Amino acid sequence: MFKAGTLVQRKERNNSLFYIMALIPAFAYLGIFFIYPLVLSVYYSFTNISLLNIDHYRYIGFYNYGRLFSSSVFEQSVIITVVFFIFSAILGQMVLGAIVAYVINGTKKIFGTVITLVILMAWATPQVVSGITWYSTLSYFPVGLVNYIITGLGGKPIHFLSYHNALYMIILSNIWIGLGFSVLLFSSAIKNINPSVIKATIVDGAGPFSRFFRVIFPMLKQTILTDLILITLWTLGAFTVVYVLTHGGPADATNILTIYQYHTAFSVFDVGLANTIGVMIILAGIVMSLVYIRVIKIED
Repeated sequence: MFKAGTLVQRKERNNSLFYIMALIPAFAYLGIFFIYPLVLSVYYSFTNISLLNIDHYRYIGFYNYGRLFSSSVFEQSVIITVVFFIFSAILGQMVLGAIVAYVINGTKKIFGTVITLVILMAWATPQVVSGITWYSTLSYFPVGLVNYIITGLGGKPIHFLSYHNALYMIILSNIWIGLGFSVLLFSSAIKNINPSVIKATIVDGAGPFSRFFRVIFPMLKQTILTDLILITLWTLGAFTVVYVLTHGGPADATNILTIYQYHTAFSVFDVGLANTIGVMIILAGIVMSLVYIRVIKIED
């Protein structure tokens, strides 16, 4: 009896050791490529480090944070980022992604598969390629594809990347890139809903619109939470497609926080302030994720 108990304990210790050893590479990767850069970024945000004095910087406390919060450029960048986030992530990716997934699940299998593949191709395309594709499509001069079609039909070309239109275009391009993930996530969740629930709503006379928003969408809370957290982090960190399309312009019309951070570091050479902006982006992502979790738990 005692021997059997000893063998069980030894086996449990060996299993625990195996799990720890298996997790070491993951923790090492996390520490080297995430935790260390994060700690370093926070540290640099309290210094006056610059690309002009990379070896001669000093601790300056909260000076960078004071500069940032008193900057009108930062205030404008925050507003642009909030607009970009709401229309690109919340409405464009999550809500639209759920609707598209619902429509796909209600169509014939072949048609749904084709639509899903087309959407996923956009998601799988490298963002530099996506940015160049969007630029060649929307360009005013040289004439892009859309303006070529418009002028061919006798119309006047539209400056899609002008001051008044550029923000809408980066929102549209980011939706196009990120929609595939939300569609895939919601499509899988909708398939797992008990078919009898949907049949009951049909019997009760609920239309497709009412059926989706009053019955199906509220049943996807865990999927909504997962999607919200991920697309929030991805959208707050969006850079490549925006930089390729507009470089943050014209006249800072698309100067979202990541673009502002990049220009601060590599145009003004103020690495300390750029790291301060990065810390604010990270804090925004953490706070918003906690709010999502809290709100959905309250609703449950």
